[in-house]
Amino acid sequence: MSSPPGPEGNEQDHARDVKQTEPASALDGSATRFDPVGYIHHHDEQPAATTTTTTTSSSSSVANTTTSGGTAESDTSTETNRDAEEDDSAAADDAVDDSEDLDEESANVRKTSSFYRRRQSMSDTRLQKVLGFPFRPLVRPLTVSDIDSCEALENSAFSKEHAATREKFEYRLTTCPELCMGLFCTVVPSIAAENGFDIETLRTAKPVETGRPDGSLSVLVAHIVSTKCIGDLVTDESMDYPKDFRTNKTGSGPTGHQPQGHTVALHSLAVHPKLHGCGLGKLIVKAYLQQIKGALLADRVSLICQDYLVRYYEKHGFQNIGKSPTQYGGGGWYDMTFIFGNGKGFGNGGSR
Repeated sequence: MSSPPGPEGNEQDHARDVKQTEPASALDGSATRFDPVGYIHHHDEQPAATTTTTTTSSSSSVANTTTSGGTAESDTSTETNRDAEEDDSAAADDAVDDSEDLDEESANVRKTSSFYRRRQSMSDTRLQKVLGFPFRPLVRPLTVSDIDSCEALENSAFSKEHAATREKFEYRLTTCPELCMGLFCTVVPSIAAENGFDIETLRTAKPVETGRPDGSLSVLVAHIVSTKCIGDLVTDESMDYPKDFRTNKTGSGPTGHQPQGHTVALHSLAVHPKLHGCGLGKLIVKAYLQQIKGALLADRVSLICQDYLVRYYEKHGFQNIGKSPTQYGGGGWYDMTFIFGNGKGFGNGGSR
């Protein structure tokens, strides 16, 4: 069964807000490259070098217990507490400014732009320090060929009890890859070694292109894995998967992906622990919500999370429906849902 965003069996899907002004990718098999500041680049363009500052920040991470998400299986969001602290800090900074001479709308635009520039600058600084080389991200749909990297990322982000199994990844990436997204980073192995950067997915990464002189690899650093369900909320059946999926191609049955459903059940949101606090969780979550909405794939995105993650998801446009009857991983979950077109959250240009 699938698990809530976060650890599997406790898959905590940690949806984090992402600074982006346009969809980051298309779930039609195309890939889009963009820089951490939110400007989008096609894969054959060279993104601008990441700027570094000495700003320090406290962004929270998204991985196993408090990392990438808040749902049952392996979706955990890793930057909740730090994000909240940044929000408070930015609010304080905005309390006094020179906007008295501006009309109210212009003043609000200025404050909003300044707020996101500060937050992005802090995330960029952390990312540069962790990597030691420019961050060149690529968002694209996941396929079954990414299973080794997904499994490696999942196991690094979550405990064994909470991580999604390889079989679940195989089922979901085979059955509904259009609902699964990966955030990749181009890494030159020799440069990574010089900077002491090593993560599990580096060893499962594939070449950016055949015969590239520097041997650049496309390394998975964050992923979202989902299925569709019939109802409005995540259930034990939607978190499960048919054990005969390799031989039974009819796709019928109450468990697992329901292609006729109108709800995306987000099971796994994972960001590599070494990159927590760098804004990657919010980056992939916003890109994902924008793509689901833009492609008209569903009316809503739902997940289950533990109580300590409820406020986090609410901040990003999810509604708290209350305690969930699901017993995955022992129960204790809360139902959360993000409805497209309700004027709230990421995909609608509303409040965060």
